[in-house]
Amino acid sequence: MRFGWILAGGVALVLSAIVLGGPRLLAPVLPAGAMAWVERTTGITADQDGLSAILRLAGWGTREKPDPILAATHVRDSSDGWKPDNKLAGTPGGGAAFIEEVIDGYTTYGTDAAPGKVTTLAPVDGCSFTPPLAGSFVGHAAIRGNTGLDTGIISYGDIHLAAAVQGLVNQYRLNGTLRKSVPSALRYEVFDIAVTETERPVYLVLETGAGLRVFNIHLARGATLERVVLIGGDQTGVANVPAEVPVEAMPRDKAAACGFSPFYPLNPGHLFFQSVEIGAIKPDEAEVRLAEFAAMTADWEARFRAAFGAGAEETLSGGWYGGTLAAVGPAPGTDTPLADYHPMRGADLRLTVDQYIEFEGQAKDQGFDARVKAIALTFARGDLRNLRQGAGF
Repeated sequence: MRFGWILAGGVALVLSAIVLGGPRLLAPVLPAGAMAWVERTTGITADQDGLSAILRLAGWGTREKPDPILAATHVRDSSDGWKPDNKLAGTPGGGAAFIEEVIDGYTTYGTDAAPGKVTTLAPVDGCSFTPPLAGSFVGHAAIRGNTGLDTGIISYGDIHLAAAVQGLVNQYRLNGTLRKSVPSALRYEVFDIAVTETERPVYLVLETGAGLRVFNIHLARGATLERVVLIGGDQTGVANVPAEVPVEAMPRDKAAACGFSPFYPLNPGHLFFQSVEIGAIKPDEAEVRLAEFAAMTADWEARFRAAFGAGAEETLSGGWYGGTLAAVGPAPGTDTPLADYHPMRGADLRLTVDQYIEFEGQAKDQGFDARVKAIALTFARGDLRNLRQGAGF
């Protein structure tokens, strides 16, 4: 009986939040797993207001004819680049659509869950990729900046451990306390890809800037992948890609050395144009730099076309500074299939990694903090109190 009252109270909480202010009121209250259940069960998301959520619960307003012009109003012209809000998915050719128009059951909760299997992905040899087969659909998506969706997986090397040990030593000498933290730069973030092309096998090219990025792939029913190519990132990888699909990765440093340096025309509000407008960049210098930008754009377009048989800019989905999702396939419409959302929890991951990799469920004595403390103890001859003596590290 008591459980029934608890369940009834939980349902009342959900409905009250939806009526009064929308599901966004639940996000700070419910655990991530519970919020994910609300999204999966009701089809509503945390960014919806109360009225739209009620309509969604009633079954109204679903699969309406997409309005790309309305969707585009949710992209901001910022000094970093085009910035979308959390309602949008990038679509081919620089377009935009609302997330519910391209994927079913999407949620940004529960990304920091233990994977099912992690396989190390070796970078490609040389400076070329396996080209697409004749008749393939070349899908292309990119992300700049952070997504804010943490996988809970980190990868690091001795250089990161050394920096952390120095930080620990400095703090211990200062106040006698130990710091436990993992630098955010060592964490893989998620960027989601909805594949809605079902007529042809999809050859998927995915770009990212600096950082560690996992592309989580969500296929529409009937969609197939021919190959996945990853360009950029300090470390990168994929989740929920069928085991038989080849994945080729070229991390950022190697990609730059091989001439794979993505570059696209700057948005009007970019910091460069702002600097020109206020006189921080002089007209002569601006002219030189604009010519350099044009050459970089043309070079990237030529290299992309030579490698994949299609234009970089014309096929690009996303490429924004931020966002969480890009769609690869035909323009959204009432007859366009939706991709099916697949969570990170229990997913098979293929990742390029540094010297060490760590994720939820591993023994704590093998983790980053434990390694840092062990190194510091060795340096301190087994007693951290020796660090207070000020010996050089």
